[in-house]
Amino acid sequence: MSTEAEAFPSVSSLPAWLVPSVYLNWSTDWLNESIAIATRSHEHSLPGGPDGPKRGDVVVTVLGDAGVVASVELMGSSDGDSWVTDELFGPDRPIVWADLFDGADTYIGSSGWLPAEHARAVLDGVANQFHDGPVHTIDPGDCAEGTAAPDVHVLRVLGHRAVSGWAMRREERCATCERFVDVHELQAHDDGAVRLGTTTAGGRTLEQVIRDVHLMCTHCHDLMHAHSVSAQRARMRPQCPGCGARGKTKRIVWGMTFSDDVVSSEPDVVYGGFEVPVPAPDWYCTDCHANFGSTVVASRVLDSEGPAVPQPVTGTIARVGEAELAGAEPNAGADSEQDAAERRWEPIDGV
Repeated sequence: MSTEAEAFPSVSSLPAWLVPSVYLNWSTDWLNESIAIATRSHEHSLPGGPDGPKRGDVVVTVLGDAGVVASVELMGSSDGDSWVTDELFGPDRPIVWADLFDGADTYIGSSGWLPAEHARAVLDGVANQFHDGPVHTIDPGDCAEGTAAPDVHVLRVLGHRAVSGWAMRREERCATCERFVDVHELQAHDDGAVRLGTTTAGGRTLEQVIRDVHLMCTHCHDLMHAHSVSAQRARMRPQCPGCGARGKTKRIVWGMTFSDDVVSSEPDVVYGGFEVPVPAPDWYCTDCHANFGSTVVASRVLDSEGPAVPQPVTGTIARVGEAELAGAEPNAGADSEQDAAERRWEPIDGV
């Protein structure tokens, strides 16, 4: 029976012909590549062409600025333009490229074949870190000023299984609002910096950094950092059911008339006028000019048939059918009353 240590033997003492050729694949598309590897997607790209690796070669994919070893793959057979690989090392253990061997920094950001002596050092370094753990940590960057460093983002994506207990999916829950969001749109937030009161790694191991970093939607991540009251109010408002824009809706104020100075002092509201239509919409979208009520947002979730998309507003707000209502006979019957109740406010043509 072999032990875990024997599963990753040192290659330094092996004959040169037993050591496979090692190709360094330092991808600049760190977000898409890390997600593809974490989700085991075919979108994970490997170098090809006549100068690329061939069957039996080892490809080491490194992502980020400082370099996180995302995968170590043995090239198998070729299926057209794509390769079939046997993964030797996956994203379950965090490994930093600079810690693999002395002089690894000279290869940062580059791709290509490694010299034989460095190929041996890379394979030994991966085996040692996989068995004993990483030597150093990574600076998360100043998340308070924006997003975390790419290295930390890659670490969190690749280490998703260690945090959640399952492999990453194409859509994951935001850590705060718990909405399912495409993982390509999630932001990495270093909550450990808040807890420890520092913007550096602060002596945390890579495993601790992974657990301190949370994936959030863009709006929730913005709420974690300093911003104005108006910006937070805009982000907290409902999502437009027409175009899906978030943070672009304005509240509609009905039943009052205001002077120009009052209107200009509140740029995040829309004044509908003194005449209030029935039913009266509550929100106005500045992107698609749709108007909708608060109940529409909930009905789009509850109504199996799917409610109609709110109609766009392109002009001045006015009630529809005011002339008809004014000249209507008092005893028009229940049908006329129902028609009046269903009237909605729309723009005046040509304004």
